[in-house]
Amino acid sequence: MRKLSLKEFLSDKDNYAICEHHLRRALEGVLSLATHILSRLPIEKPKNYTDALIKLGEAKVIPFEFAQKIKGMAGYRNRLVHLYWEVTPEEIYEKLQEIRDFEKFCEYILKYLKGLKENKKVFSGNFLF
Repeated sequence: MRKLSLKEFLSDKDNYAICEHHLRRALEGVLSLATHILSRLPIEKPKNYTDALIKLGEAKVIPFEFAQKIKGMAGYRNRLVHLYWEVTPEEIYEKLQEIRDFEKFCEYILKYLKGLKENKKVFSGNFLF
């Protein structure tokens, strides 16, 4: 749906519902993964979701600059969950154009996990999963 024009996106009300649902789930996934990984590291625990993303950067799980860029995901997740009536179809369309941040996040996490495996830092005792 990212390739649709705004007019095309708005022409079908299902587009908004589908994208809002999947965006919220993607945000939940990013934040859950962040807190899960951090819970296994010997660092101070994050105070909130924004802090979790920053701490991923500080722990070099993802580049710090990228963590700074995506820290707003936490606030947007809260907006979708707690202020959903304020979220417009146009806003969802705009966020849909930023979907590459999710792809980049996944790439960084996979790279981090492969590095752990190569350095034999993934233990069978459920270190990460």
